[in-house]
Amino acid sequence: MEKIEISLIIPTYNRKEVLLKTLRALNAQSYDLGKVEVLVIDDCSPINPEEAILNLKTKYRLRFFREEKNIGQGRIRNIGIRLAQGEYVFFIGDDTIPKETLLEEHMALHKKFDGIAVLGRVLWSPELRNDFMDYIEKIQFHYHNIKDPENVKFHFYTSNISLGKKWFESEHYSDKFRNYGLEDIELGYRLEKKGLRVVYNPEAVVFHYHPYSFEQFCARMRNVGKSAVIFAGLHPELKRRYVPPLRGLLKAGSFILSRDLFKLINIKIYWFSNFVFNYLEGIDEEIRGTGKR
Repeated sequence: MEKIEISLIIPTYNRKEVLLKTLRALNAQSYDLGKVEVLVIDDCSPINPEEAILNLKTKYRLRFFREEKNIGQGRIRNIGIRLAQGEYVFFIGDDTIPKETLLEEHMALHKKFDGIAVLGRVLWSPELRNDFMDYIEKIQFHYHNIKDPENVKFHFYTSNISLGKKWFESEHYSDKFRNYGLEDIELGYRLEKKGLRVVYNPEAVVFHYHPYSFEQFCARMRNVGKSAVIFAGLHPELKRRYVPPLRGLLKAGSFILSRDLFKLINIKIYWFSNFVFNYLEGIDEEIRGTGKR
C-alpha cells in the first residue's frame, strides 16, 4: 500500500444519500487515489449509514467512525485530524460533490508552495439553481470579496480547503461554538496569525448539494449571529467586524425593509433585510443568554 498523502475529513449527519454521491464522485478523481484516505465521521445520525458506506467499492482507502452522541462539526473535525494519516488534511462537506480535478488542483499548489492552505471554490449544484439560490450564494461564500488570491484572509471555508497536518499541532477547532457558523473562520484566523497563507484556486471546485428555503436561510443567519458573539468573545479586536455597533438602528431599519410590502417592491431587498434582521436577532439572543455586551 502506498504512503497516504491526503486525508479527506468528512463529518456527516443524516445525509446518507448525498454523502454516498460525494464518496462516489471522489472515486472518479484524476489524482492518484492510492495516496488518498477518506475519513467519514458520523455525528450520531438517527440512522447509522455505516453499512451503505462500507459497501462502496473505492480506489481510495475509506475509513468510517461513528460518535455515540452528537458533538458538532468542529469537534468531529478535531477527531478526524487526530485520526488522519496523511501529510495533508483536506476538509469537504458530506454534501459537497467534487469536480473530478479537485484533488489535482489542490495538490498542484501544495507542490508549488510550501506551508500554505489551498482554498477551493464552492458552487451550488446546477440542479438546485434558481433566483433565490443564486442570490444567497454570495452571502454564504464571499469569494467576490477576495482582494489577493495569493494571500486570502477570513475565507477559511471547510467545505473545500486543504493544508498540512502540521498546522494542527497546536491549534484545533474551538469547542466554544454550539451552532453552525464561523467556527471554521475562527480557526483560520488563529492559523493565519501563526503564519498560514491561504491561496485561492477557483478551479478547485465542489458542487454544494444543499437546497435552502427562505425560512431555512433566515434560521441559518440567526445561528451565525449567535456564533458571531462567541467569535467576538474569543477575539475582541474583531468585535466591530462581527458584532456591529448601533445594532438597534440597524435592526429597526432591517425590520421595516423586511415587511411583506417590500417583497412586491424589490424581492432582493426583502430577502437581504430579513437576513440582516435575523443575524442581529441571533446576536441579541446570544448576548441575553450569556450576559456579554
